[in-house]
Amino acid sequence: MGHEHSHSPKGSKNILVAFYLNATFSIIELIGGYLTNSVAIYSDALHDFGDSLALLFSYFAEKLSLKDPDAKFTFGYRRFSILSAFINGVILLSGSLYVIYEAIGRIFSPEVVKAEGMLGLAIIGIIVNSVAAYRLSKDEGINTKMVMYHLLEDLFGWIAVFIVSIILLFKPWYMLDSILSILISLIILRGVYKNLIKVGMIFLQKFPDNLELEKIKEKILEFNLVEDIHAIKGWSIDDETYYLRFHIRVPEDTIIKELDVLKSKIKRILYENNVKYSTIEFESTDCKHK
Repeated sequence: MGHEHSHSPKGSKNILVAFYLNATFSIIELIGGYLTNSVAIYSDALHDFGDSLALLFSYFAEKLSLKDPDAKFTFGYRRFSILSAFINGVILLSGSLYVIYEAIGRIFSPEVVKAEGMLGLAIIGIIVNSVAAYRLSKDEGINTKMVMYHLLEDLFGWIAVFIVSIILLFKPWYMLDSILSILISLIILRGVYKNLIKVGMIFLQKFPDNLELEKIKEKILEFNLVEDIHAIKGWSIDDETYYLRFHIRVPEDTIIKELDVLKSKIKRILYENNVKYSTIEFESTDCKHK
């Protein structure tokens, strides 16, 4: 019952693989930036080092989110994954804005670079980020999505470098690199913004958008003892797991054994809809409390 795609050991393993690939390539970029005299590649190397730190944090946060609830965190550690998604989003936001700032400056003062070296680095960059992105594409969850944006940002960036370097082999249009960097950063910012809003709503305990409340209510109301459902409140533990609390009105003569059976049936319906935590209060027909 339910699904745990984004909170599996495989998911955290894929993030770790992405970290190793990204960190290794950052070192290659620093060497390549020196050999090609490309400040743009130097900047991307620093950006990738930032990405590597974000990936490493994501790995440990994802591992921590797998821990069972305890006395300190009674709902478990799942929100550490959401916290990681938020931090990754802020890093991506800052990095993209920095890239835009640098790119605007380079439009007005383009620098000569060695196109052949850029082309070689671009091919390696495309391969590295494609492999990492492919590994993570098999996982779900908002933290993994934020990590994916890191890799997609780098992948699209290297595709842009690949295209520009081919053009630069024939034409000295150095400002193309800056223009493409700005366009790619704007695309990435759009996705990051949407996910940061989603993370913010989880922390603010907004009622889950993906929770089909009416469908759940209809199923619960099918039980003979259930006369009404009210005082419904809920929030997200993470982007896949929810908490609900509500009151159920039952006939006045209902015995405790019947309530236990009813509660078990309701809990099963909730669990099937990823409501892993719930509080159900029963009231008799003549109860005036709302």
